[in-house]
Amino acid sequence: MDSLEDAEEVLRSTKSNSNFQRLTRLLMRGGAVLLREIFDSIHSPANLPTTLSDPSVERKLRTARLTRPDWNCLYPSPGVYGKSSDFDISLTFRLLRTICKLKPPPTGWDSLPNDSEHSLQADMVRIKYYRNEVYGHSRNLELSDDQFLDLWGKISKALLRIGAKLSHEKQIRLKGTFEKFLHDPLTPEEERYADEVEQWYEKDIDNKKVLQELVQEVREMKEDFRGQQVGQYYWLLDFALV
Repeated sequence: MDSLEDAEEVLRSTKSNSNFQRLTRLLMRGGAVLLREIFDSIHSPANLPTTLSDPSVERKLRTARLTRPDWNCLYPSPGVYGKSSDFDISLTFRLLRTICKLKPPPTGWDSLPNDSEHSLQADMVRIKYYRNEVYGHSRNLELSDDQFLDLWGKISKALLRIGAKLSHEKQIRLKGTFEKFLHDPLTPEEERYADEVEQWYEKDIDNKKVLQELVQEVREMKEDFRGQQVGQYYWLLDFALV
């Protein structure tokens, strides 16, 4: 049975709160693990220490404006390097964008891609975009049945396409996993996924603020430099006229 048809069947007995929790389970249990596997396919766990010890990689990571906890996860102590199994979804996203040679889709990393764009990068952007929509309901932890169906379909399709980048078998297994996420009873432990979605969103917002502040500082430095150049020009002009 198609996963959307399954969703419609399950919704006959679900409530708006469980709709929200099922979506956060899909994002955090499905998306986080899948994206980590994509990262491992590019930088294998066996070679990750060598990658992280490369000075050129470290320079790239410094441009990513990572948080201190992120840095500690990547570089716990001198000569010791992190394991991808310890990376949260926010850090995994940032590493995929920074050190995996992935070019942004035509619409960029922050805008919803065109429907016809099905690259890995485009589906990564979709996951984050739809995460924002899920986060928008985090205050009351509720989603209507229509909202749930719409977001479940969009998120699961994007994740299945990402899984297909690994293998067809992986895509098939994912589909079965997502159906279990849809049908299996929710557990009290899974309430933490709502908090993880919120943390993921807020880390992105904090990074954007830091980047905006950095851009503003650079602009001000350029203006000061231009001002100094103009001042030097007039000083030389005055000197020449003496």
